[in-house]
Amino acid sequence: MSRAQQHTRLLELPAELVHHILTYLPPIDLPRVAASCKALHALSIDDRLWQACINDGLPQRILTPAPLATFRDLYIAHHPYWFLPRNQLWFADNGPNGRLILARYDPRRGSIVAHTITAWRGAHTLEFWDRDREVIIHSFNPQVSLDLVYPVLCLDSEKTPTNQYPSARGYASPTRYSEEVLMPALSNVGLCVSLMLCRSLRESAITQQTQIWPPLRFPSASRTRNDSQDNFNSLGHRPTRFGEVSQETFRLHKWVVYNGRGSIPSTIASLASSLSTFGGLAGSLGFTGPFPGFTDDNHRFPESMTTYATLPRSCYTPTKQKPWQGIWCGDYSGHGSEFLVITQPDKEDERALPEGMGWLRPWLRAGRSGSAVNAPSFAASFEMPDDAVPDEESNRQAEHTTDYEDVPSGRLEAIKLTGDPNIPRGEFTFIAPDIGHEGFVRVADEEAFRGARIVRSAGHIAGRGFQEAQYTPSQLIMVSHDRLAQFWEGFGHISFYQRVDIEALMKL
Repeated sequence: MSRAQQHTRLLELPAELVHHILTYLPPIDLPRVAASCKALHALSIDDRLWQACINDGLPQRILTPAPLATFRDLYIAHHPYWFLPRNQLWFADNGPNGRLILARYDPRRGSIVAHTITAWRGAHTLEFWDRDREVIIHSFNPQVSLDLVYPVLCLDSEKTPTNQYPSARGYASPTRYSEEVLMPALSNVGLCVSLMLCRSLRESAITQQTQIWPPLRFPSASRTRNDSQDNFNSLGHRPTRFGEVSQETFRLHKWVVYNGRGSIPSTIASLASSLSTFGGLAGSLGFTGPFPGFTDDNHRFPESMTTYATLPRSCYTPTKQKPWQGIWCGDYSGHGSEFLVITQPDKEDERALPEGMGWLRPWLRAGRSGSAVNAPSFAASFEMPDDAVPDEESNRQAEHTTDYEDVPSGRLEAIKLTGDPNIPRGEFTFIAPDIGHEGFVRVADEEAFRGARIVRSAGHIAGRGFQEAQYTPSQLIMVSHDRLAQFWEGFGHISFYQRVDIEALMKL
């Protein structure tokens, strides 16, 4: 075929129009276009294209590629990790406590960084509820911020070394997507941290018993295994090409070394950890001790592998029809402040209610009539806790209340992003099956909540270690779109939930 016959008609178009066409290509395809011919190479490396590629994935636009020379260089430096700041919010499976972090691009350093979202509950006061003087209302005015002192993740724009420990145990093909990337900026004395990309697990391979993150109760575009017998080294866990890289999950690998001995990364081989500091390091990693025999003759390398997942932004962004969707901070008394996501799923996306809520369904569906539940009749059908019978008196009072006509409807689900020894991260904290007329209890007339609608809900409780978990009758007080309160009937107290302003955190 002659050179004339090989000529593409694409190049007959004005350069501006070809440039516009190239803006529709994903960044991974631009190098392929550049390799086709000199003319398309010149157009494909146009820095305006690469600036757009970066800014399309960032909530806040950047105007300069500094400290690198071009936006193309900057994109390549952080490929394939741009999904981290694009998704912003990530929650971890460690724990029961877990962790919630905010990932951002830092234009001052040209780095991708992530910090832990923290909350201080503020001054704590108690008052008695006007409606029932035996019920205590706990004040809650959390101050939500970022721990800017100790970043959880930091990827510099300079080429970072790969983790040669413990790569000798690996089974996945050694590609840039399967290798762990060390983060020397996070290396403390004796503490090593590396980032690992994940592969998504096929939906057909997921059952209720599969160990995955995030759990099925969270909306997510993909999920990955968070349990492994080979420390996540096999091909099923690590991607080998870009198309296999999960955009919704990643892992952080942490381990402790000391005295510079053993198989450790050469870049930090000189780091040492004294016995006096080891306990603090292990504690910060979440390792459970004791670790006996840490002497010069007995080297151990405790490790932790934490899987992080993100949420579709649509599930926590409030809308006119779903005004309570969002990231919230809740008051959990002695456990402190915890973070949760509140979703309002569409009817077709609703999953079956948890099995433990079965005995509460007649009460939850009492509707405007507020008809009392005949406890003996459904005790025969469901295994009902003896000490948690729905309050029939409150149902009778509901018969004399009138709901507003124009009210929201559907289900409201609150799932913990961080947790505690009783109800860990990833579990429901409460569910209001219907916040419309069917779940309506009354309109509050007491001073503390005057005018707020109150709907039936089921609170999730358990003993330490998530033992004997069950759902108990509760009432959700819908104070505003940014503030909720929960009356835990069995405990005789009311606690609050406050919406988290993610945009304010991005500016810190």
